[in-house]
Amino acid sequence: MEISLILFHVIFTALFLVANFVFVKAIIYRLNLVFIGKEASFRENFLKFKDIPFRIQSVIVNVLLQKKNFKEPLRGIMHAFIFYGFLTYVIHTTNQMIAGVFGWGLKDPFEFSVFDLISPEASHTYEFMVQIVSFFVLLGLGFFAWRRWINKAKGLDVHSPASAIVISLIATLMISTLLGEGAKAVGSRYASSYLEPSFIAAGIGSFWTAIGVQYGTADTVFQIAWWMHILTVFTFMLYVPTSKHAHLIFAPMNYFFASKTPKGALSKLDLESENAIWGSNKVQDFPWPNLLDGLSCIECGRCQVQCPANRTGKVLNPKAIIVELKHALMEKMPAVHSARTTEKSAEEILGLESNVIGDYISEEAIWGCTTCYACVEACPVGNNQVNAIVEMRRHLVLAESKFPAELQGAFTNMENNSNPWGVGAHTRADWAQGLDVKTMAEDANVDVLYWVGCAGAFDERNKNVARSFVKILQKANVKFGILGTEENCSGDSARRGGNEYLYQTLAQSNVDTMNKYNVKKVVTACPHCYNTIKNEYPQFGGNFEVVHHSEFINELIQEKKIEVNVAEDAANGKFTYHDSCYIGRYNDNYSNPRDIVKAVSNGQLTEPEDHHSKSLCCGAGGAQMWMEEQNNDRVNIKRTNQLIDTGASTIAVACPFCMTMMSDGVKAAGKTEEVKVQDISELVAQRLK
Repeated sequence: MEISLILFHVIFTALFLVANFVFVKAIIYRLNLVFIGKEASFRENFLKFKDIPFRIQSVIVNVLLQKKNFKEPLRGIMHAFIFYGFLTYVIHTTNQMIAGVFGWGLKDPFEFSVFDLISPEASHTYEFMVQIVSFFVLLGLGFFAWRRWINKAKGLDVHSPASAIVISLIATLMISTLLGEGAKAVGSRYASSYLEPSFIAAGIGSFWTAIGVQYGTADTVFQIAWWMHILTVFTFMLYVPTSKHAHLIFAPMNYFFASKTPKGALSKLDLESENAIWGSNKVQDFPWPNLLDGLSCIECGRCQVQCPANRTGKVLNPKAIIVELKHALMEKMPAVHSARTTEKSAEEILGLESNVIGDYISEEAIWGCTTCYACVEACPVGNNQVNAIVEMRRHLVLAESKFPAELQGAFTNMENNSNPWGVGAHTRADWAQGLDVKTMAEDANVDVLYWVGCAGAFDERNKNVARSFVKILQKANVKFGILGTEENCSGDSARRGGNEYLYQTLAQSNVDTMNKYNVKKVVTACPHCYNTIKNEYPQFGGNFEVVHHSEFINELIQEKKIEVNVAEDAANGKFTYHDSCYIGRYNDNYSNPRDIVKAVSNGQLTEPEDHHSKSLCCGAGGAQMWMEEQNNDRVNIKRTNQLIDTGASTIAVACPFCMTMMSDGVKAAGKTEEVKVQDISELVAQRLK
């Protein structure tokens, strides 16, 4: 073998080993830090191959098929150009790796292709595909560079050296390949072949010829471009694991470790354990999936753009929450890891200065969240900002008793009167007087338990919703009952307000009561009660079929158990619908309430600017109903204005919190005479045939 070829293989192999060693070491180092986090037993479930089919499906849908990226069509297409270009180049680069490390018997390792094992035509076809893909990748890179530095899109950091470096590296990979293919077309590599270069390679070859590259020197130019490509690949491997573009590695892991737990279910704290950690403050106390989120984050800002708190000028930035968790992980967790490997005591480990709250994330940001799930829905890499925020709220409430003063009243009311309004618990069933509604204590032989919720029982405006729904049930001859004074607050606001202890007390009491009556099916008009009973009460032994009243009413209409007259003003007036976060984003119920509105409006439904999965929150979720907003730009005002801008005379809602917030918004806009806010049950009850 020629000395030059031996030298080539030695140099290439050395670079290959160094780049791969540093690459793998950086990944393993970061994963070791992540798995110090709480709930590391999840790894054991992985090793036991738990839920593997679900995880594989998660990767296929969200990584290979780019489902969440395509929620923003143009950005999704441009990202797909880059992503599928990356997959195409995997084979292209693998050829180079095989030839460089193992191709000692090859006379020309620069030309090796696994497709030659099939036929020269197959290799030629693949090279042509790589050339086409390279242009699409460059188009995608140009689009994202324009968005960041020229258009300066919201959510993106215009001062981002990391983005400039990665865009430059990827562009170099594409350009070096194209220039090399052009030089190859000019040189001797096609001279002995009956295959003609592609029109792309020939066109670039004409550029080389125009600047003086001739047949004799073209092969040298090709080899220079080849080395430029491979050195860029090695540089990419050294840089990526330490940058925000590590999402290439960790985002697929994020989706693979996805849990089958319902979106609307928060984790249950073991409050009885002597070693229980009540919430998260120190970085090692965070569940490890929250820490993996930090490494997966690409800082695209989609969560920030969709966040209702951020859109109305609050301190909260969900992107910053995840990014700061990553900073805390990389800056504080190594000391924790060192303490554990040297077998220091738990006190010494916990005494390490690894606080996240205050040092990295402000309390004001933590309390600004409405838990609307818009950030999670928007995130293309599978991060869950809401879970991390609730973990920190739990620490503040349970470990430090630090929370907004207004929440103290709501917590006390839920504890003493089982409702956040603080109205006497003995009056919970008073709304039903004169309606001939029986409690489960009077007759438990029912088909459905109507869970009224605190708003339906105590809030004057929402009592009419409860009465309207009862009218519908009775018209359809549904055999139902209520718990009456045995019903407690579902505990949603307590749990999302960080008071897990209070929540568990309420939840367990409710589950015990419903199990006592052997309840099978529950229907409720409150999305917050619906979500917690359906998705979280199973943690306490409460396994019920839970239906939101939008689904229940729509089913009654479809089955013709009730018939609805079309509204008199359907021809002139407009109807719009406001999506509740807890039946929409959390439970994917978008069509049922719309079908009901269309039934009473003769199909007339006008969508606001933000709707369906991108709907803007009413501002009351996450216990915000009981807190004062942090500035004067209120979420409910912004959302109400969107609904009013449709020109609608009726705003339909399917949530008691939304009812309150939209009604306040209409009042603030001075539109109470022109615009009505009504629950979907009221729309139906008023028009029953």
